[in-house]
Amino acid sequence: MSEPLPTLPEATRARLRERVERAIPQLHGWTSVDKGARMAELVVAAGSRRSVELGVFGGRGTISLAIGHEARGEGEVLAVDPWERAASLEGENAPENDDWWGRLDHDEIFRSFVQALADTGAGRWCRVLRERSSDAVHRVADGSVDVLHQDSNHSEAISTAEVEEWMPKIAPGGLWIADDTDWATTQRAQARLAELGFDVVEDRVSWKVYRRR
Repeated sequence: MSEPLPTLPEATRARLRERVERAIPQLHGWTSVDKGARMAELVVAAGSRRSVELGVFGGRGTISLAIGHEARGEGEVLAVDPWERAASLEGENAPENDDWWGRLDHDEIFRSFVQALADTGAGRWCRVLRERSSDAVHRVADGSVDVLHQDSNHSEAISTAEVEEWMPKIAPGGLWIADDTDWATTQRAQARLAELGFDVVEDRVSWKVYRRR
């Protein structure tokens, strides 16, 4: 791994964690309080002007990033997710995953996310793009993203395509948070990040933080 990121003051970290603990446990999704608190810290540590989450679902990750912007008092999170069955089932995924996503009420998850933005106050720091990441990428200028969380479709084809499409959007020194890095289907995307000039700065086994050189 390359040089670690700066450590925030303990009081700042405690405030961010307390805010995340109040905001996300009741929401749909899998981002833990530990991960959410660290994501908020990364927004602050990176001085992020713009953060992006690919694959929002119930909003745990997006709201964690927004809490980082709230602490900074500036910037925005782009919340990118089509909330649609077809997008969830693209590529080759485990049959049990396809079955679960195929039965999910995506519109209801979206409505719960919008409500969570209002309930938590995170909406002030968030812009929602209800579309596929391959479409949303054209709305974003190259080099304008300081922190990105990739948590969308985990198939090899889609996760790798997102790396190719979104890599130019990351500012030099910007951070790419990759989810479920212990899944077989995400290995090619991670290899491509390394090939494109991203170094691992944190390895949490099930998720990693990469920094663009």
